[in-house]
Amino acid sequence: MIDDRTRMMMEIYLPHPRDTSLELGEYYWQSGSGKVYRVAVLTILPTKDGYEYGIYREVGGRMQHVDVGYGDDPHRGVSKAELYDNQQDCRDRTHSIFDGWEALREQQEEAMRDGLL
Repeated sequence: MIDDRTRMMMEIYLPHPRDTSLELGEYYWQSGSGKVYRVAVLTILPTKDGYEYGIYREVGGRMQHVDVGYGDDPHRGVSKAELYDNQQDCRDRTHSIFDGWEALREQQEEAMRDGLL
């Protein structure tokens, strides 16, 4: 059974279904200019506040690190909240402040399989 708060979080943070064409470790990320890129997480960077994820995208047949534009360090990563499993949610930035969206997505998909949503 899904409580009302969880159902509301699913509706707000995850309004569109997962893009099934994404491979394991692939996500969508939106740059500061608003362009949406398909990226791969290839590094996990521990920080004092949790983790940052180093993202890469294919450019000319090679994987290139994405400079996410945070400060002077071009090797900074992004938070999990900045990664999305479909383009529309990424464009809309539906969960830009919620790192726990992947567990919520799994719960949403399970509830849908069980006919609870």
